Amino acid sequence: MCGIAGIVDFQQPLSEPVLRAMERSLQHRGPDEGGIWAAGPAGLVHRRLRIIDLSPLGAQPMANEDGRVRVIFNGEIYNHHQLREELLQLGHVFRSRSDTEVLVHGYESWGIELIHRLRGMFALAIWDDARARLLLARDRLGKKPLFYRLEAGRLIFGSELDVFKAAAPESLRLSQAAFREYLEYGYVAAPATILEGIRRLPPGSLALWDRTGWKAERYWALPTAPNQPRSASDAEAAAKALEPVLRDAVACRLESDVPLGCFLSGGVDSSLVAALAAENLGRPLQTYTVDFQDAGQSEAAHARQVAKHLGADHHELPVRAKTLVGEFESILSNASEPLGDDSYVPTFLISRETRRFVTVALSGDGGDELFGGYAKYGQFLTARTWLNAPLPWRWLARVAPNDTLHKRSAALATARPLELARWLSSLWKRDDLPRILAHPSATAEPDLFEQGWNERGAYPELERWMLTDMETYLEGDILMKVDRASMAVALEARSPFLDAVLVDEVLRWPAHAVLPGGGKTILKRMLARRLPIEWFNRPKQGFGMPAAEWFRGELRDVLLRCTNRTRTRQRGLLNPDCLESVVQAHLSKRRNFARKLYAVVAFELWAERFFGAGAALA
Repeated sequence: MCGIAGIVDFQQPLSEPVLRAMERSLQHRGPDEGGIWAAGPAGLVHRRLRIIDLSPLGAQPMANEDGRVRVIFNGEIYNHHQLREELLQLGHVFRSRSDTEVLVHGYESWGIELIHRLRGMFALAIWDDARARLLLARDRLGKKPLFYRLEAGRLIFGSELDVFKAAAPESLRLSQAAFREYLEYGYVAAPATILEGIRRLPPGSLALWDRTGWKAERYWALPTAPNQPRSASDAEAAAKALEPVLRDAVACRLESDVPLGCFLSGGVDSSLVAALAAENLGRPLQTYTVDFQDAGQSEAAHARQVAKHLGADHHELPVRAKTLVGEFESILSNASEPLGDDSYVPTFLISRETRRFVTVALSGDGGDELFGGYAKYGQFLTARTWLNAPLPWRWLARVAPNDTLHKRSAALATARPLELARWLSSLWKRDDLPRILAHPSATAEPDLFEQGWNERGAYPELERWMLTDMETYLEGDILMKVDRASMAVALEARSPFLDAVLVDEVLRWPAHAVLPGGGKTILKRMLARRLPIEWFNRPKQGFGMPAAEWFRGELRDVLLRCTNRTRTRQRGLLNPDCLESVVQAHLSKRRNFARKLYAVVAFELWAERFFGAGAALA
């Protein structure tokens, strides 16, 4: 696990001080060592977090024998042993045990076809000196990020946006279209970013850059229609078919030359991953959880119960509002890109605590998207039956006496399934945007949510939404959150549910979307063979911080500072009158606007560091 960056400039000589600055901006991702290589038009930058083969032989940039192929790589290749055997049979000689070297020799033998053979999480760059060509690629679901900027004859790329600040700070501008998307969803989906002119290579994509220009293509994508007959069997049959695939996905993620553990919230996903990991390890598993002690929403007791049953060496991080206040602003401001998801804060905290003991941690990320675990999916199915009822939903939303009734009526006023799904997915609603934005007419990026929904008309509605979420929300929010939070403290997070082989197998089954009780039934069948299933018969609990209470209490001053009229006018992005009314409605407890306000605060704290406290951004 590492940080990568580079420049390929066919017009101007490379600047070593710029490359050094880019390397420094990524030091937190790879504190063990750094490497820079530059020759001709290409400069490659790497920061290393040693995971497999801790020796200098695993250092990057890594070259082949004659130096004509060089690789920098962020991630893990879980099938590197199999690929190594194939390459040995082809006559290649390996100098290290690192999975990185598989990329070097794999490119020599297979060229771009190498990318199709990789099972893992990765963002990589391969410089082919003979062709004067750079290959960039990103894993299928987008677990590792890769940003780039194209200019006249020059390509800059890297793992985080701070790379571009190090390379050319004077050219950075906020994207108004992306800000609108951020406000609506709390994240910006690939290929856009919050900065004008800087893009994120989409998941499952590769790109080539040479003197003829830029060429990008998708080498893998989620299906737009079922491409084969799918079994209609029950949950037990699905569980039996998928369990060995999940077990293998967990097992191949346990390879590490450094200490390894597991995030454990006490919910279905992380408990199942922990149980499978414990079965494979042959020694006590290290597990970690956060305990919000004064919030009334902690799952620490459930995690403790699971850990004891598994015989794990369990660690709890107690968090109170008063201890978080001093860190809250620095945690958000130091993120590479703003994220309006309040689970970023506990994810950062648990990552930092876990890093005290281990360097690698397995997580349950992806289980909700693959197996229909989010509450919003159940809300969609319930609301779907009322959607066409001849009732004045918009009027009821305006006169609703409490926040819950307002939200339910407003959701039902959306009139069609696509808009209902969008409403349940968003923070600031489409109806909010003309009021809250200072420039509501700003041109928007292509509507990827609607595009993904419309492309999948052959699927049932809920499954259309789940696949669209995997293209947008999973990549833009969940995976970006985990990468930023874990790599901020040099912790490698691995997600067995997002294994490419497992995803392909799950998509063969309609059961994860249509079985009674939701697809989590499948995971519970697997879990019941290992843990008392009655422990998990409770409503799903999110991992977010108790923002509603804290914004009215310990974080009230932070909220007021980030939303005051003077600052809002200076930024030029939001309507001060509208924002002030939302803040007051939340503080008075008339409405719960915590998620909307968290997105504003998270953006403001990031912008303060990235652009300056008083910078105008519109």
